[in-house]
Amino acid sequence: MCVKSAIEQIRPHNVLVHCEYEPTGPWWELTRPLVTLNKIVAPCEIFGNPLRHVAHRADVVRLEMLLRDGGIYLDADVFVHRDFDDLLTHRTVLGQQRIDGAIVGLCNAVILAEPEAPFLRRWHTAYRTFRSTGHDEFWDEHSVRLPYQLSQRFPGEVTVLPQSAFYWPTYDTHDLKRIFASVEALDLSEAYANHLWESQVWEQHLEHLIPKQVREIDTNFHRWARPLVNGLPDDYAMPSLGKRLRKKLRDTVNGTRARLSLRTRLRDAGNRARTWLSQPKTLS
Repeated sequence: MCVKSAIEQIRPHNVLVHCEYEPTGPWWELTRPLVTLNKIVAPCEIFGNPLRHVAHRADVVRLEMLLRDGGIYLDADVFVHRDFDDLLTHRTVLGQQRIDGAIVGLCNAVILAEPEAPFLRRWHTAYRTFRSTGHDEFWDEHSVRLPYQLSQRFPGEVTVLPQSAFYWPTYDTHDLKRIFASVEALDLSEAYANHLWESQVWEQHLEHLIPKQVREIDTNFHRWARPLVNGLPDDYAMPSLGKRLRKKLRDTVNGTRARLSLRTRLRDAGNRARTWLSQPKTLS
């Protein structure tokens, strides 16, 4: 649905899907005729620095493809609301990512750039200092924080859009509920697209999505997606019974773990309180 939203709103000449392994499944079967598949071998290192996580390999691929060809890069979970026509005259365009009002960096889920854009060349070259080994303190250093630092040093090479362009609502729990569990009106007057933060919401909202849910569940996301499933039967992409049972079991286990974690925290808090109360107090 995100790919279809981009095609309908941006109206590109061509849509390339860069991948090492072709996706599978019923939603891909609908998508495949709309795109050109570009099979690649994703890099395992850059400037001698290992790329151990698939996300970091994908970060490098998008920069290298844009440096070569230019264009608009979108993560597969970016839902597009309107065309990008007024952005196409800029050499490079990125959007702010904020949490609690503070700038975290410039997110790389949406990038517009001309071929060999100077800002992207600086960004790519800065991977000489890449040091993340996965989900560590350097996880988003080169994908989010570093481009922001570069934009401060070379503001003439990049157009920086506010968070509202691509990345609001954010990925915090309250904001995710705005998208997937609320019909609260969202001010999208400045939005070109919404990043859906797939890694946070996949299991709960997207993994087994079918048109019947899109039509019957009333949230902001389902309202956005509803026109894109016109003509599809309610049970299209219905997972097998085995997959549904595995998901139910996983949800039950996750719920049990969450309850046990809460009980543990409450118990620990009670123990700390009892310890404090049992200690002799000095009144002054």
